Amino acid sequence: MNVLLTSVGRRGYLVEFFKQIAGCKVYVANSHKTHVFAMADESVVTPLIYSGKYIDFLLDYCVENQIDVIISLFDVDLMMLAKNKYKFEEKNIKVIVSDEKVIDICNDKWNTYKFLEENGFKTPKTFLDTDEVVREISKGNIDYPLIIKPRWGMGSIGVFVAENEEELYVFYNKVKRTIEDSYLIYESRENFEDAVIIQEGETAVPAPCHQPHRERYALQGWRHSGPAMMPR
Repeated sequence: MNVLLTSVGRRGYLVEFFKQIAGCKVYVANSHKTHVFAMADESVVTPLIYSGKYIDFLLDYCVENQIDVIISLFDVDLMMLAKNKYKFEEKNIKVIVSDEKVIDICNDKWNTYKFLEENGFKTPKTFLDTDEVVREISKGNIDYPLIIKPRWGMGSIGVFVAENEEELYVFYNKVKRTIEDSYLIYESRENFEDAVIIQEGETAVPAPCHQPHRERYALQGWRHSGPAMMPR
């Protein structure tokens, strides 16, 4: 079986897995060369995912090299492959990727929040608007610290903790600048005004002894007096 790993980056361990355990001939693709190219059986440099040439390039490469299966290793790549999955299937090439709706829920943190709320999962309160956050704080519904991060993001890029209102506005604007200056702009550009989300960092929950205590969301071990970079 010929397997193509797209957006392979530095994930050499997956190349080794498919070669040694799955017994596949492994092809890798990336928008620039990495050391993983030397680990694969074959490699190719692709156009950028959002270049407009990406899918046609992959399709031609797959046909030429008799690729049986495509597996993407990068979040940004998933939606592009999902939207064009049928083109590969017409050539009997299997693309291992979720449906567009699933990817949208997973990649868009606002949609993730709404999905969790609608399905009864406990989740931090999440907002798109700083003014709404300030109003909720004044009502006593939420409090600092707050987590500010890209709505579409990964790799801990542009994640900060605001301890007060001044930091809320400063970090909100900083995250927007971070999005503009990174590859996150591609997923954010269609709705840039709502490209930043704000989440409560802790909330009151009932303890077994019926006394409320504070439960932290994603802050354990990360808080300090200045901005914090945190896992997604």
